[in-house]
Amino acid sequence: MKVKGSEPIAIATTRVGREKALAKELENALLLEVEELKVVPMERMGLVIVFGRCASGIEVHKIARARGVAQAFWIIPVDVCTVARYEDVRRASLELVLVKARGLPIKLLCKCRKRGMNIDSCSRLCRFVGELLESLGVVEIDFKGFEYVLRIEIVKECAYLSLYRRNEEQTFRLSTLSCDL
Repeated sequence: MKVKGSEPIAIATTRVGREKALAKELENALLLEVEELKVVPMERMGLVIVFGRCASGIEVHKIARARGVAQAFWIIPVDVCTVARYEDVRRASLELVLVKARGLPIKLLCKCRKRGMNIDSCSRLCRFVGELLESLGVVEIDFKGFEYVLRIEIVKECAYLSLYRRNEEQTFRLSTLSCDL
């Protein structure tokens, strides 16, 4: 999914059926802060994709938290967007690790969420990506002592990738929506 002039900078999750409400809330919170802002609700998927320029997913998260965005569970920064195909995701993952990680090899855990049909299995995709990264000596896949998380969000025909330190993950959590919303 492309929005002219903008890049995907964050994915926000919510309860299924709340996508439009979250999109409106994020749009109001970010309007003056993010250039070329476009907030796209992915109906019946429980998520919203934030597009923009000159802002990062971390900035989007900080602004949303400061402005009291109540509909979001998580706001996850997006580092790279690619086509949701095994080879493309593997190539983008390698580039992301080489550019963003410090002190190679790193201990890595891959997390994946699939909301599309192009990838048949998240576990198979993580294994496919991990095998290449390990064979090149840039990562060691470690399920318990990992330092970094490679997060892959498959949404329809796109794959949104993030690489962040393990201790950063809980900072992306905004709320746990109450049942009466």
